Amino acid sequence: MLKQLIIASLAIASVAATSAQAQDVRSVRISVAGIDMQSESGARVVLQRIKAAAGTVCGPAPILLDRALRYEPCVRDVTQRTVAGLNNRVLTAALTHSGVDAQPAKLASAN
Repeated sequence: MLKQLIIASLAIASVAATSAQAQDVRSVRISVAGIDMQSESGARVVLQRIKAAAGTVCGPAPILLDRALRYEPCVRDVTQRTVAGLNNRVLTAALTHSGVDAQPAKLASAN
């Protein structure tokens, strides 16, 4: 069930992140089997997997200006939405402390 939540969250977030290309819905499966997401170390592992999947959803890493204008904000948005959708306080704290979340209050209020 948790795997399906993550897949669905990434797919939904990819639509929001690429609203100009609404027909282009991409999703990525990540495995969380055997990972204790209630522990800090487990949450960090899952967060890294979500970020990697978000990078795939947002497309190949572009060069220079396009990276700063589109790719990085897309990865940040997909990662934040996925973590918020999982509603896991340990994972949310890992995201906040990772530096990906520039606005922790906004993420916390999204739940």
